[in-house]
Amino acid sequence: MNINGHNFRIICNITTERDLNGKIVRHQPQGRYKNRRKIALNQYGDGNFCKFRIPANINRCGVYVIAVGADRKYVGECENLSSRFNTGYGQISPRNCFVMGQETNCRINKLIFFEADKGGEVNLWFLATDDYQRIEKQLRAQLNWPWNKI
Repeated sequence: MNINGHNFRIICNITTERDLNGKIVRHQPQGRYKNRRKIALNQYGDGNFCKFRIPANINRCGVYVIAVGADRKYVGECENLSSRFNTGYGQISPRNCFVMGQETNCRINKLIFFEADKGGEVNLWFLATDDYQRIEKQLRAQLNWPWNKI
């Protein structure tokens, strides 16, 4: 996929964990957090989440794009793609559901969950580059990314 002169390569279809009937397994990690200080849930911390993994051997920095079908939804940057997805978006830790947790992880996981639940094909594209911060900022400014927050 070429985006403004940058050639992204397909990494995988993001496949959510499913039960024997083919339904997405719903996870609610927020219930496992020992919330002794009575911290409130963040705005995306309630309800269901999904689990998924991408290949574990993409330990490169770069810019990634999440697309549903041909529609580009989200652009982000990372220092390690596999870690960003497998321990960030793909498996929500209980603490991340609460204020001061990783709200973006919760939001992106929920968006992937909703698309996959509707039968959408969610794909991950990647551009390996050491200039990832500049390129991600440039792409965010030049294009509309419905899942990115302004």
